[in-house]
Amino acid sequence: MTAHTINTISEFMLHAGTQYRIYDMGRGIELIDSQKFNDIESNLIPVPRPRAGFAWFGIVFWNAQLSHEQYIWFVKLPIDERSLIVQAARNQFLETVITALGSELEKSAEKGGQLPENPFVFVPSQQQLADINAMIRRDLILPARLGLDKAIAYLKNPKTTNWQDLALQDISDLAAHIERKDIAHAVNKNLAVLPVQVLTALCSSFENSGYGQKLTSSLIQLYQSAAYAEIQHMVLRGLKGSDCKEQVRGFLFDLLQAGQPDVECLVVIAGRHFSLLNDERLLVVYLTKLIELDASYQLFKGVYTDLVQVPETRIGLLTLMHKSDLPKPIARGFASLYQQVSPSMSAS
Repeated sequence: MTAHTINTISEFMLHAGTQYRIYDMGRGIELIDSQKFNDIESNLIPVPRPRAGFAWFGIVFWNAQLSHEQYIWFVKLPIDERSLIVQAARNQFLETVITALGSELEKSAEKGGQLPENPFVFVPSQQQLADINAMIRRDLILPARLGLDKAIAYLKNPKTTNWQDLALQDISDLAAHIERKDIAHAVNKNLAVLPVQVLTALCSSFENSGYGQKLTSSLIQLYQSAAYAEIQHMVLRGLKGSDCKEQVRGFLFDLLQAGQPDVECLVVIAGRHFSLLNDERLLVVYLTKLIELDASYQLFKGVYTDLVQVPETRIGLLTLMHKSDLPKPIARGFASLYQQVSPSMSAS
């Protein structure tokens, strides 16, 4: 197997005789099917959740005939202005891997599944690592870790157990199984009394889980009663995982229109709830709040630059930009973008 016969990462995995799964790690962690990943690689569709000019992926692979172990690569690939993967970069990554490993992908097991050094790998945070490990075990129906039982016991009686005995992975495992009735009941019962350290980890993991109306309502209530801004930020992140999108949309609209969200809250909304900003009514109140908190328009410009790369929000932003009846602050915000582009165009 050579770089001349392999054109995509998907082909490389198949030719190496492995089974694999792909997780999009751009904005939260989400499993994507192999055909969609192949379409993304082939520039048939844009990267759905880019961040900071890159597509971020966790690539899990295994060869059941050779080992019971699973390995994971964390790969980031640059995107262009249309949010398509830069093919030259992807090809360079492939060439590096193929040169080092050839067709014997199992060689990477000797180094714990690590890739040869190259500019397209990234090191996830400890939270991301715990969350994706929990999701992999759940999705591949692997035996649960012992730490899951410990986390469940803590959630059922948080006042009688020392939270410091829990590992971050234990909490991630618990969130990955939030659909279990015993776990959901314990979380809903004791969410408001959890120490901020546990709540932070739990909400961070919730953003990658799917859950229903009861927990959604509990999280919204927790946000409204939170004594610290840090808790509000974490709750907003956790609400990304809710399956009750209309309920979350309504909460965000009320928060932006009548509440007092700080800058961090607005950044979390852009980073985690971008898909809800498809709603023009919500997008207008969101942009209005951005400008209220930063009249210099620097925050507006930063969020626009971020969201215009995301396919789900790009069309809504561009459509809004060309409307003639915009509120004056938003119209001035869009005008500031033109002012930013014009000097650079004339200078070139």
